[in-house]
Amino acid sequence: MNELREKEELHTVLWELTFDPKLKNSNLLKYNDLLLNYSHFLTGNKFSNDLQELFSVVHNNLYKWLYGFRYSSLKDIINSSNGKGIVICTPNRYVHFVRSNIDTFRYVLNITTPIEIFYNGESDLSKENRELLKQYTNVYISDISRYFDNKIVDISHWAIKPFAILASRFEEVILMDADAFYINNPLKLFDDYKYKELGSLFFKDRTLKFRKNKIKRLKWLKSFIINPLPETKNSRIWNKKSSDELESSTVVIHKTKALLGLLNVCKLNEKILRDKVIYRKVHGDKETFWLGFEMSRQNYNVIPNNCAAVGYIVSEKNKDGRLKKKICGNIGNIAHTLRNNELLFWNGHIVKDKRENINRIGIFEAYFIENNKTFWSNNHRCLTLKDNQEPSNFNEKEKKIIYEILKREKKNKFFTNN
Repeated sequence: MNELREKEELHTVLWELTFDPKLKNSNLLKYNDLLLNYSHFLTGNKFSNDLQELFSVVHNNLYKWLYGFRYSSLKDIINSSNGKGIVICTPNRYVHFVRSNIDTFRYVLNITTPIEIFYNGESDLSKENRELLKQYTNVYISDISRYFDNKIVDISHWAIKPFAILASRFEEVILMDADAFYINNPLKLFDDYKYKELGSLFFKDRTLKFRKNKIKRLKWLKSFIINPLPETKNSRIWNKKSSDELESSTVVIHKTKALLGLLNVCKLNEKILRDKVIYRKVHGDKETFWLGFEMSRQNYNVIPNNCAAVGYIVSEKNKDGRLKKKICGNIGNIAHTLRNNELLFWNGHIVKDKRENINRIGIFEAYFIENNKTFWSNNHRCLTLKDNQEPSNFNEKEKKIIYEILKREKKNKFFTNN
């Protein structure tokens, strides 16, 4: 990993010597123009100087999978990305969640923003399901297997997500999991002031204790992250406050501003690297987002709020007779808020259990943002509240939206009919 970090850092230095990074905030159009008109040497064999030749060698050594399929140059990538949009990756088994979510966006939250659905080859999403999704307005269906060199990336499962961001037709992307359940307008994420500055937005995962089997994770990270960025240095995982840092059910990326970080996130999800190193050290793709930005020396933006438990309330008595409360749901039910603590979405949709009880609606009566007095159960299904803490109830607007979504589910039977 040290060798990869050094290559990424060299790549960043060469990039910033060629394309002035200050322009990303002072004059984004000019920065975009530089990428379009002065990057041709990266995939050519004509160089104006030794710096360009070195840059080309390093760039193509790191991202051997990037060109020769959908794209022939960096210019192609930039030109193919326009405007803002939502990206969702789905196989056949989650298409019912995607249909429900698109229906929510179009008919409950009244969002007309374009949506691009990515799948991975003919066996991943059937033609019948693709046609179902195409029935919605402003929805595009794309096969990720046609974009990059699959001999190298061999995209599968979680690894599809960063590549889908890179391949999407949008410049500004909200990537969300198929089972993310939004009760608020996701487009508000584009208004986050740090996103506007840095071109990225990530959410925290649960705060989980560093158990013995996770200590090696931190040792591994500190073995190659020599001079951490301020956001990494202040993170929970770096300071041994949580074994997990980010979760990737929703990620927001401005591809022009954050292209260097995104490329390295994709790098970390290449087949050999993810199977032999990354996924053995961390759980799937989720930590690769901050790690990719860290290794390429790109500042990144994490919403400072802790995640929340969402579900039903359980009341129990302690040994001393005092009442304690828990918020319980399935293992995927964690919620996220905007900076102002406005509830935005939760994972696992609105079913009882996305793995076992897809046909049954779950119980969602309250939520609670974790803090230093709460703790998660060993199976991560319940958050225990302490010291007379009370769960947060949904406000009237949130109740109305949930009611409307359930009403449309009753009518359309996206998943309760499966």
